[in-house]
Amino acid sequence: QLQVERTTGKICLTLVWGTAELKWTQPALSRLTKELVKLDPDLWHSMWCHCNDSPGNNIFSRNPRNWHRLSGLEFVREPLPVGSMGWLYFSPLAFRQGNMDGFDIIANDVARAVPAGSKVCELYAGVGLLGLTSLVYHHNLHGEEGSLVWVRCSDENPANTRCFTPSLQSIPREITEHPNEKAVAAAPTLGEIMKRMEAGEGVLDEETARVGPKATYTVATAGFALKTGQALGADVLIVDPPRKGLDDDVLDELCKPFNPKQPNVESPNMLAIDDYLVNWTNDVQTLIYVSCGFDALARDCERLLSSQGGWKLDSATGYVL
Repeated sequence: QLQVERTTGKICLTLVWGTAELKWTQPALSRLTKELVKLDPDLWHSMWCHCNDSPGNNIFSRNPRNWHRLSGLEFVREPLPVGSMGWLYFSPLAFRQGNMDGFDIIANDVARAVPAGSKVCELYAGVGLLGLTSLVYHHNLHGEEGSLVWVRCSDENPANTRCFTPSLQSIPREITEHPNEKAVAAAPTLGEIMKRMEAGEGVLDEETARVGPKATYTVATAGFALKTGQALGADVLIVDPPRKGLDDDVLDELCKPFNPKQPNVESPNMLAIDDYLVNWTNDVQTLIYVSCGFDALARDCERLLSSQGGWKLDSATGYVL
Protein backbone atom coordinates (compact mmCIF):
# COMPACT_ATOMS: atom_id res chain seq x y z
CA GLN A 1 0.00 0.00 0.00
CA LEU A 2 1.29 3.45 -0.96
CA GLN A 3 -0.05 6.62 0.66
CA VAL A 4 1.18 10.06 -0.39
CA GLU A 5 1.41 12.90 2.11
CA ARG A 6 0.16 15.72 -0.11
CA THR A 7 2.03 18.55 1.61
CA THR A 8 5.46 16.90 1.20
CA GLY A 9 4.97 14.46 -1.68
CA LYS A 10 6.56 11.72 0.46
CA ILE A 11 5.25 8.15 0.46
CA CYS A 12 4.16 5.99 3.37
CA LEU A 13 4.81 2.41 2.24
CA THR A 14 3.16 -0.65 3.81
CA LEU A 15 4.48 -4.06 2.78
CA VAL A 16 2.21 -7.05 3.50
CA TRP A 17 4.12 -10.21 4.38
CA GLY A 18 2.50 -13.64 4.54
CA THR A 19 3.94 -14.61 7.90
CA ALA A 20 2.88 -14.42 11.53
CA GLU A 21 5.93 -12.66 12.98
CA LEU A 22 8.37 -10.01 11.83
CA LYS A 23 11.40 -12.23 12.41
CA TRP A 24 10.29 -14.56 9.62
CA THR A 25 10.53 -11.72 7.09
CA GLN A 26 14.30 -11.55 7.39
CA PRO A 27 16.67 -11.18 5.67
CA ALA A 28 14.49 -10.45 2.61
CA LEU A 29 12.61 -7.52 4.17
CA SER A 30 15.77 -5.67 5.21
CA ARG A 31 17.32 -6.17 1.78
CA LEU A 32 14.19 -4.87 0.05
CA THR A 33 13.81 -1.74 2.19
CA LYS A 34 17.51 -0.90 1.86
CA GLU A 35 17.27 -1.10 -1.93
CA LEU A 36 14.17 1.12 -1.96
CA VAL A 37 15.87 3.75 0.17
CA LYS A 38 18.96 3.57 -1.99
CA LEU A 39 16.89 4.26 -5.13
CA ASP A 40 15.48 7.51 -3.70
CA PRO A 41 16.31 8.39 -0.07
CA ASP A 42 14.05 11.48 -0.02
CA LEU A 43 10.95 9.75 -1.37
CA TRP A 44 9.90 7.88 1.75
CA HIS A 45 7.83 9.29 4.60
CA SER A 46 7.84 5.94 6.43
CA MET A 47 7.98 2.21 5.87
CA TRP A 48 5.82 -0.39 7.59
CA CYS A 49 5.51 -4.15 7.48
CA HIS A 50 2.15 -5.82 8.09
CA CYS A 51 2.46 -9.50 8.96
CA ASN A 52 -0.64 -11.45 7.95
CA ASP A 53 -0.74 -15.20 7.50
CA SER A 54 -4.51 -15.56 7.97
CA PRO A 55 -6.35 -17.70 5.39
CA GLY A 56 -9.14 -15.15 4.89
CA ASN A 57 -9.55 -12.40 2.30
CA ASN A 58 -8.69 -9.48 4.59
CA ILE A 59 -5.40 -7.93 3.53
CA PHE A 60 -5.03 -5.95 6.76
CA SER A 61 -5.65 -6.97 10.35
CA ARG A 62 -6.52 -4.48 13.09
CA ASN A 63 -4.36 -6.32 15.59
CA PRO A 64 -1.56 -3.84 16.43
CA ARG A 65 0.85 -6.75 16.93
CA ASN A 66 0.69 -7.40 13.19
CA TRP A 67 1.94 -3.89 12.37
CA HIS A 68 5.62 -2.95 12.49
CA ARG A 69 6.98 0.51 11.73
CA LEU A 70 10.38 0.00 10.16
CA SER A 71 11.36 3.63 9.65
CA GLY A 72 10.00 7.16 9.56
CA LEU A 73 7.11 8.87 11.32
CA GLU A 74 3.99 7.19 12.68
CA PHE A 75 1.47 9.55 11.05
CA VAL A 76 0.87 10.94 7.59
CA ARG A 77 -0.37 14.49 8.14
CA GLU A 78 -3.02 16.15 5.97
CA PRO A 79 -4.49 19.65 6.35
CA LEU A 80 -8.10 19.93 7.45
CA PRO A 81 -10.26 20.60 4.37
CA VAL A 82 -11.35 24.02 5.68
CA GLY A 83 -9.25 27.10 6.38
CA SER A 84 -5.67 26.80 7.58
CA MET A 85 -6.31 25.62 11.14
CA GLY A 86 -5.46 22.11 12.16
CA TRP A 87 -4.32 18.81 10.70
CA LEU A 88 -5.64 15.32 10.22
CA TYR A 89 -3.36 12.47 11.25
CA PHE A 90 -3.44 9.03 9.62
CA SER A 91 -1.49 5.89 10.36
CA PRO A 92 -1.64 2.83 8.06
CA LEU A 93 -3.81 1.17 10.74
CA ALA A 94 -6.58 3.72 10.10
CA PHE A 95 -8.74 4.12 7.01
CA ARG A 96 -7.76 6.98 4.70
CA GLN A 97 -9.60 7.99 1.56
CA GLY A 98 -7.76 7.12 -1.64
CA ASN A 99 -8.65 10.48 -3.24
CA MET A 100 -8.17 13.07 -0.50
CA ASP A 101 -8.57 15.99 -2.92
CA GLY A 102 -11.99 14.71 -3.92
CA PHE A 103 -13.06 13.93 -0.38
CA ASP A 104 -12.10 17.45 0.73
CA ILE A 105 -14.97 18.67 -1.46
CA ILE A 106 -17.38 16.25 0.20
CA ALA A 107 -16.19 17.30 3.67
CA ASN A 108 -16.84 20.95 2.88
CA ASP A 109 -20.32 20.16 1.55
CA VAL A 110 -21.11 18.13 4.67
CA ALA A 111 -19.96 21.01 6.89
CA ARG A 112 -22.20 23.44 4.99
CA ALA A 113 -25.17 21.08 5.43
CA VAL A 114 -24.79 21.13 9.23
CA PRO A 115 -26.88 23.98 10.71
CA ALA A 116 -24.97 26.52 12.81
CA GLY A 117 -25.02 25.87 16.55
CA SER A 118 -25.80 22.16 16.15
CA LYS A 119 -24.89 19.20 18.31
CA VAL A 120 -23.42 16.58 16.01
CA CYS A 121 -22.98 12.81 16.28
CA GLU A 122 -20.76 11.15 13.66
CA LEU A 123 -20.96 7.36 13.26
CA TYR A 124 -18.48 5.33 11.17
CA ALA A 125 -16.24 8.35 11.75
CA GLY A 126 -12.81 6.99 10.82
CA VAL A 127 -10.36 9.50 12.28
CA GLY A 128 -13.15 12.10 12.71
CA LEU A 129 -12.57 13.92 9.42
CA LEU A 130 -16.17 15.03 8.80
CA GLY A 131 -16.91 15.98 12.39
CA LEU A 132 -13.72 17.99 12.94
CA THR A 133 -14.10 19.70 9.56
CA SER A 134 -17.63 20.78 10.52
CA LEU A 135 -16.43 22.03 13.89
CA VAL A 136 -13.72 24.25 12.37
CA TYR A 137 -15.93 25.37 9.47
CA HIS A 138 -18.67 26.78 11.70
CA HIS A 139 -16.24 28.48 14.07
CA ASN A 140 -14.53 30.16 11.12
CA LEU A 141 -17.85 31.20 9.59
CA HIS A 142 -19.90 32.17 12.66
CA GLY A 143 -17.47 32.62 15.54
CA GLU A 144 -18.30 31.28 19.00
CA GLU A 145 -21.98 32.23 18.77
CA GLY A 146 -22.68 29.97 15.80
CA SER A 147 -20.08 27.30 16.47
CA LEU A 148 -21.11 23.70 17.02
CA VAL A 149 -22.03 22.89 20.62
CA TRP A 150 -20.35 19.50 20.48
CA VAL A 151 -19.21 16.76 18.10
CA ARG A 152 -19.23 13.11 19.17
CA CYS A 153 -17.27 10.80 16.84
CA SER A 154 -17.18 7.02 17.01
CA ASP A 155 -15.86 4.06 15.04
CA GLU A 156 -15.03 0.46 15.83
CA ASN A 157 -11.35 0.65 14.82
CA PRO A 158 -9.32 1.20 18.05
CA ALA A 159 -6.39 2.64 16.05
CA ASN A 160 -8.45 5.72 15.20
CA THR A 161 -8.12 7.31 18.63
CA ARG A 162 -4.34 7.66 18.18
CA CYS A 163 -5.09 9.66 15.04
CA PHE A 164 -8.01 11.65 16.45
CA THR A 165 -6.14 12.89 19.52
CA PRO A 166 -3.28 14.71 17.73
CA SER A 167 -5.77 15.99 15.13
CA LEU A 168 -7.87 17.56 17.87
CA GLN A 169 -4.78 18.95 19.60
CA SER A 170 -3.62 20.61 16.37
CA ILE A 171 -6.76 22.79 16.23
CA PRO A 172 -6.76 26.01 18.31
CA ARG A 173 -8.33 25.49 21.73
CA GLU A 174 -10.78 28.34 21.29
CA ILE A 175 -12.39 26.14 18.60
CA THR A 176 -12.21 22.76 20.32
CA GLU A 177 -13.03 23.65 23.93
CA HIS A 178 -15.86 25.37 25.74
CA PRO A 179 -14.98 28.58 27.62
CA ASN A 180 -14.02 27.36 31.08
CA GLU A 181 -13.77 29.97 33.82
CA LYS A 182 -17.39 31.12 33.85
CA ALA A 183 -18.71 27.64 33.17
CA VAL A 184 -16.93 25.90 36.04
CA ALA A 185 -18.27 28.38 38.55
CA ALA A 186 -21.83 28.10 37.25
CA ALA A 187 -22.11 24.35 36.54
CA PRO A 188 -25.27 22.97 38.20
CA THR A 189 -25.18 20.25 40.81
CA LEU A 190 -26.91 16.90 40.26
CA GLY A 191 -29.68 17.98 42.61
CA GLU A 192 -30.25 21.15 40.60
CA ILE A 193 -30.36 19.15 37.38
CA MET A 194 -33.01 16.79 38.80
CA LYS A 195 -35.14 19.74 39.98
CA ARG A 196 -34.98 21.27 36.50
CA MET A 197 -36.04 17.99 34.92
CA GLU A 198 -38.97 17.61 37.33
CA ALA A 199 -40.04 21.16 36.50
CA GLY A 200 -39.81 20.46 32.77
CA GLU A 201 -36.90 22.88 32.31
CA GLY A 202 -33.72 22.41 30.30
CA VAL A 203 -31.03 20.33 31.94
CA LEU A 204 -28.19 22.69 30.98
CA ASP A 205 -27.80 26.42 30.76
CA GLU A 206 -26.18 26.51 27.31
CA GLU A 207 -24.21 29.67 28.09
CA THR A 208 -22.59 28.63 31.35
CA ALA A 209 -22.75 24.92 32.11
CA ARG A 210 -20.55 23.36 29.44
CA VAL A 211 -16.91 22.60 30.14
CA GLY A 212 -14.10 20.68 28.47
CA PRO A 213 -13.63 19.58 24.86
CA LYS A 214 -16.31 20.07 22.23
CA ALA A 215 -15.12 17.04 20.25
CA THR A 216 -14.82 13.53 21.70
CA TYR A 217 -14.14 10.04 20.36
CA THR A 218 -15.59 6.67 21.36
CA VAL A 219 -14.35 3.30 20.08
CA ALA A 220 -17.53 1.36 19.34
CA THR A 221 -19.59 -0.10 16.54
CA ALA A 222 -22.21 2.29 15.19
CA GLY A 223 -25.06 0.40 16.82
CA PHE A 224 -23.34 0.19 20.20
CA ALA A 225 -22.44 3.89 20.03
CA LEU A 226 -26.10 4.77 19.54
CA LYS A 227 -27.26 2.55 22.39
CA THR A 228 -24.77 4.13 24.79
CA GLY A 229 -26.25 7.56 24.10
CA GLN A 230 -23.86 9.08 21.55
CA ALA A 231 -26.76 10.62 19.59
CA LEU A 232 -28.87 11.67 22.57
CA GLY A 233 -29.39 15.42 22.31
CA ALA A 234 -27.84 15.52 18.82
CA ASP A 235 -29.55 17.68 16.18
CA VAL A 236 -27.45 16.21 13.36
CA LEU A 237 -26.32 12.65 12.66
CA ILE A 238 -23.52 12.12 10.12
CA VAL A 239 -22.97 8.60 8.83
CA ASP A 240 -20.25 7.42 6.45
CA PRO A 241 -20.67 3.63 6.44
CA PRO A 242 -18.67 1.09 4.42
CA ARG A 243 -19.90 -0.09 1.04
CA LYS A 244 -22.47 -2.45 2.60
CA GLY A 245 -24.40 0.49 4.05
CA LEU A 246 -25.87 1.09 7.49
CA ASP A 247 -25.92 -1.72 10.04
CA ASP A 248 -29.35 -3.14 10.77
CA ASP A 249 -29.41 -1.91 14.36
CA VAL A 250 -28.62 1.64 13.20
CA LEU A 251 -31.43 1.52 10.63
CA ASP A 252 -33.79 0.13 13.26
CA GLU A 253 -33.19 3.16 15.48
CA LEU A 254 -33.55 5.67 12.66
CA CYS A 255 -36.84 4.10 11.56
CA LYS A 256 -38.49 4.43 14.97
CA PRO A 257 -41.24 7.06 15.27
CA PHE A 258 -40.54 10.24 17.20
CA ASN A 259 -41.47 9.93 20.87
CA PRO A 260 -42.71 13.32 22.14
CA LYS A 261 -42.68 12.05 25.74
CA GLN A 262 -38.95 11.25 25.69
CA PRO A 263 -37.03 14.19 27.20
CA ASN A 264 -34.28 15.86 25.20
CA VAL A 265 -31.22 14.97 27.25
CA GLU A 266 -27.59 14.36 26.35
CA SER A 267 -26.83 11.35 28.54
CA PRO A 268 -28.61 8.03 29.14
CA ASN A 269 -28.12 8.68 32.87
CA MET A 270 -30.73 11.42 32.56
CA LEU A 271 -33.39 9.10 31.12
CA ALA A 272 -35.89 7.63 33.55
CA ILE A 273 -37.10 4.93 31.14
CA ASP A 274 -35.81 1.45 30.38
CA ASP A 275 -33.24 1.16 27.60
CA TYR A 276 -35.49 -0.98 25.40
CA LEU A 277 -38.06 1.85 25.32
CA VAL A 278 -35.54 4.54 24.34
CA ASN A 279 -35.43 6.00 20.84
CA TRP A 280 -31.69 6.58 20.66
CA THR A 281 -32.00 8.97 17.68
CA ASN A 282 -35.14 10.72 18.93
CA ASP A 283 -33.56 14.19 18.91
CA VAL A 284 -31.95 14.00 15.45
CA GLN A 285 -33.48 16.42 12.95
CA THR A 286 -30.92 16.14 10.12
CA LEU A 287 -29.33 12.96 8.78
CA ILE A 288 -26.31 13.41 6.49
CA TYR A 289 -25.50 10.13 4.72
CA VAL A 290 -22.15 9.85 2.89
CA SER A 291 -22.12 6.66 0.83
CA CYS A 292 -19.50 4.80 -1.19
CA GLY A 293 -22.01 2.13 -2.33
CA PHE A 294 -24.98 3.37 -4.34
CA ASP A 295 -26.98 0.14 -4.09
CA ALA A 296 -26.74 0.21 -0.29
CA LEU A 297 -27.63 3.91 -0.22
CA ALA A 298 -30.72 3.32 -2.36
CA ARG A 299 -31.81 0.40 -0.17
CA ASP A 300 -31.27 2.33 3.09
CA CYS A 301 -33.03 5.44 1.76
CA GLU A 302 -36.04 3.38 0.70
CA ARG A 303 -36.36 1.94 4.16
CA LEU A 304 -35.88 5.32 5.88
CA LEU A 305 -38.38 7.14 3.69
CA SER A 306 -41.03 4.44 4.09
CA SER A 307 -40.57 4.13 7.86
CA GLN A 308 -42.38 5.84 10.72
CA GLY A 309 -39.27 7.92 11.39
CA GLY A 310 -40.71 10.84 9.45
CA TRP A 311 -37.69 11.24 7.15
CA LYS A 312 -37.93 13.26 3.95
CA LEU A 313 -35.23 13.54 1.29
CA ASP A 314 -34.02 17.14 1.14
CA SER A 315 -31.14 16.81 -1.34
CA ALA A 316 -28.84 14.30 -3.00
CA THR A 317 -25.45 14.97 -4.59
CA GLY A 318 -23.17 12.70 -6.58
CA TYR A 319 -19.36 12.89 -6.56
CA VAL A 320 -16.75 11.33 -8.83
CA LEU A 321 -13.75 10.14 -6.81
